[in-house]
Amino acid sequence: MIWEVVNFINCKSIMRKLFFVFLLGLLSVAGRAQEKIPFEGEIVYETYENYSDYLLKMPHSIFFNGVHKIRLILKGEWMHMIDETTGCHIIVNDAAAQAIMSAQGKKKSKGTLGALATLSENRSNNSCSYVHFCDYTKSGLDMSDAPGTQYIMSSGAISYADGSKAPVKSYSYEKTGDSKTILDMNCPLFAGKIVRSMGGMDQTYDVKTWVSDKYAAPAGYKWNLYGLDVPGIAMKWAMKYDGGHVSMMGVGELSYYIEADVVEVKPRAVSDEEFNIPEGYKIKTGGTSNAFKIMGYYKGVKKELVKLGIKGGDNSQKTTGIHYKTDGEWDF
Repeated sequence: MIWEVVNFINCKSIMRKLFFVFLLGLLSVAGRAQEKIPFEGEIVYETYENYSDYLLKMPHSIFFNGVHKIRLILKGEWMHMIDETTGCHIIVNDAAAQAIMSAQGKKKSKGTLGALATLSENRSNNSCSYVHFCDYTKSGLDMSDAPGTQYIMSSGAISYADGSKAPVKSYSYEKTGDSKTILDMNCPLFAGKIVRSMGGMDQTYDVKTWVSDKYAAPAGYKWNLYGLDVPGIAMKWAMKYDGGHVSMMGVGELSYYIEADVVEVKPRAVSDEEFNIPEGYKIKTGGTSNAFKIMGYYKGVKKELVKLGIKGGDNSQKTTGIHYKTDGEWDF
C-alpha cells in the first residue's frame, strides 16, 4: 500500500513536470513567433544633402547640395547601396569588415597581417569587405584595408590602415519619448550625439532616427548609417556633422547635413549575385592607406559627374517634398 501511494505521488509529480515542460514549450514557440526576422529585400529612400563650401570645392569632391535617390539591398551580413543619382555603389560584408576591424584594434602580429590580406574575399565571388565603385567610370576603390574608417558613428574607436586610431570622446544615442507614423508604421525616435577625436580635432555627429517597430535590421544595415547602433530599420533619419574649422592651407569649415526619407520598403528574396561587383570594373586596392589612389579615384568620378551635369546641376526635387534650409535653421 505504501509503495502504491509513493508511485501515485511520483506519477503526479512527473505529470506536473511534463505539463510544466509542455507549457514552457508553448511559451517559447509564442515568443519566437513574436520575434522580428531580420529584413531581407530593398529599401528605397531619398536624401537631401547640404555641404559646406570647402567640402563642395575640394578638387576630388563628389559632394553636391541636393537630392540623392538611393536603393538599398540587404541580406544578412551584406549591404549593397546604390546611389541612382550618381551611379555610385557601396558593397559591404559586415562579417569580413568586423573581423578586419577587430584585428586592427589589437596589436598587429605577423599572423594578423596575413589574415587581413585574405579577409576581403570570403565567398566564391568578387565582392570585397568594403568597396566603392562607379558605373560612369567603371572604376572602384577597395577599402578593405581599413573599413573602420567608414564606421564613423559607431560607439567604439576606429582604426586606420597605418595603425592610428580615432577614439570616441562621448556617445549618447537612445530612445526618446517622441515618434512618427511613417508608411503606416509606428517609428519611435532615437537621438543623440557622437563626438570622436580624429587627427587631433573633435568630429561631432548629431543624429536623429525614426526607427520602424516592424522590421528588424540585418547585420549589414548598420553600414548604411556609418556604424550607428540603430536598433532597427530607420524610416527617416537626419545627421549633422561638424568637423571644425581649419584656417591653415586654405582649409575652411568641415560640415554637412543629410536628411533621409524612406519612400518604399520591398521585402523579397535577395540572391548572392546582387552583391557582386560587375565584370569589367577596375577596382584598386589599398583604398584608405594610399592618399593618391583615393584622390585619383574620386577626381575621376567627379569629372564624370560634372560632365553629366549631376554635380553642379539641378538636384533640388524630392518626391517627399522639397527641403531648403540654411545652416542654423536645422532643429538640432
